[in-house]
Amino acid sequence: MHTVKHIISASRRTDIPAFFTDWFIKRLEEGSVLVKNPYSGRVREVSLLPAHVHSIVLWSKDFRPLLRRIDEVEKHAPNLFFHFTTTGIPKALEQQTPDMKDAVKDFIFISNRYSPGHIIWRFDPVVITDRLPFEFYEDNFARLAGALKGHTTECYFSFMEPYKKVLRNFGKYTDHKLVELSTEKRQEYAGRLSAIAEKNGMKLVACCNEYLVNGDIGMAKCIDGERLARLFKDMDLSTKPAPTRKGCGCAQAIDIGAYDTCAHGCLYCYANSDKEKAKRFLKSFHSEWKGLGFEGEKTEGELF
Repeated sequence: MHTVKHIISASRRTDIPAFFTDWFIKRLEEGSVLVKNPYSGRVREVSLLPAHVHSIVLWSKDFRPLLRRIDEVEKHAPNLFFHFTTTGIPKALEQQTPDMKDAVKDFIFISNRYSPGHIIWRFDPVVITDRLPFEFYEDNFARLAGALKGHTTECYFSFMEPYKKVLRNFGKYTDHKLVELSTEKRQEYAGRLSAIAEKNGMKLVACCNEYLVNGDIGMAKCIDGERLARLFKDMDLSTKPAPTRKGCGCAQAIDIGAYDTCAHGCLYCYANSDKEKAKRFLKSFHSEWKGLGFEGEKTEGELF
């Protein structure tokens, strides 16, 4: 029986291009990866062979390590799609991310190597604090939109959601005080960003913020099966919806990352319970392991 190809997400749960490029290339060369379900703990082997993979969706705030070895990646994974996040949030809230100038340079490199249709600019999340008003983000957005004009067609954005672990990390690691916004104020701010995006040839798209969607602002499909099928001229995949949370419009994909492994140190991150835990994982991690997310499980890690 014919089995459709799968989409690989690398990754919503961590930044594989920034911290795990060597590991990622080894997985591509060997043709498989072990993925641990973050809820059940079940481990399964996922094929990365070109015959089984339709495309790979890469997510990062720092593509530099991967771009240095992009030829090796392309040997095993020709169909690549990119989500590139850059907002200019200060180091007080995200410690290890590149500055906007470097990010713009890398973004343009990717767009020129592939096409503006292969890359999405993510300006998310917008984190309003007592020292970072919306106008700070509006100014950064305008500068970035101008610099990226012609190099992408969409910008995905969201407002930060105050999950318990986010509030805990803000209380522990910074004296910035989060400012809660009303729905009406969020809609106003989104409209202002949308106008800037439109002037620069982009559509503003809301990720998991359905209340912002209107005629000017679209609903995000970060992993858009139909788009990937058209882009790579390959219809052999499932476009079945598989939302990861409320308001998500994504198609079915297999995420090969793991939570609590990204060391950017972003205090607003949903994927890390604590930035120090991620740093500990990186210290113990070995690129020969066949899966991410096995910190503290030495025997299992050695097997992988």
